[in-house]
Amino acid sequence: MLKHRIAMTTLAFALLAVCGACRTDDTDHAVEKARAYALERTRDLTEPQRNFIRYATPEIWEDEIFPYEPMKFEEYAHLPRNLEDDKPIKAPYHDYMASSFVWNPPGLGHSVVVIGSGERSMRFWQPLKLVYKTLRPVDKAYESARTAAVMYVMNNMLYLTRTERNRVRFSEAEVLRTDFNLKYMRNQEEADDSAWESYLKSLARRKDQVQYSLIWKADDANHVIVITGFAGDTLAGWSPASGMYLEKSRLERFTVKADLLPAEKPGAPEAVAQKQKAEKP
Repeated sequence: MLKHRIAMTTLAFALLAVCGACRTDDTDHAVEKARAYALERTRDLTEPQRNFIRYATPEIWEDEIFPYEPMKFEEYAHLPRNLEDDKPIKAPYHDYMASSFVWNPPGLGHSVVVIGSGERSMRFWQPLKLVYKTLRPVDKAYESARTAAVMYVMNNMLYLTRTERNRVRFSEAEVLRTDFNLKYMRNQEEADDSAWESYLKSLARRKDQVQYSLIWKADDANHVIVITGFAGDTLAGWSPASGMYLEKSRLERFTVKADLLPAEKPGAPEAVAQKQKAEKP
């Protein structure tokens, strides 16, 4: 009887060890997969640069693709059925992730990135692609303005086509200085324009406010989607005030030409664009 209890206890501990092993972090194994994948596809690099990939610890970039939330099932008429009222099971270590391993070999000038996917614990991680990537600082002012413009379109410009709305959501915007007279952009049928008039008067009193428009292409090649708002000398703090579906020719009439602008401060959209243009060979 004692031997039987000892055997059952040993079996229980073995099962716990196996179950625990199933949830271990497989990062080291994934790193070695990524390293071998990178070395196979970077034969154009110098041997010291390849040695950096071979021996250095990479950075890890991660982003969630979708969480692991399985539903419980019960049998109903001999068929499984979702228990809709039951809370989903949470298991973060099983979340499906986009995970990339990044090396920055000295003297290369760009990063070596092995892109792959697998669970959050790196279990089942597999490499998908290798890219050489030059990292550039994020323009936080532009990204914030673009996000605000996208939300304005999604909430207010419901007459746009699905293709146009998706283009706004997933593509970059062109930024221009404009001088639209927003006093006439308000719907005249609305009963109370006092709030809008007060807003425009407040802008008139603030001489530091500059009108910028974020522009996307429309389905019609002769039209554009324009979201206009105000900020300071740069896009920092920009907020949308009006959205328009305009002909290109009309947008051009209200675009502030570069030669009519005062000397731009560093960081303003026109100054950045002119600097980039001057740097091009």
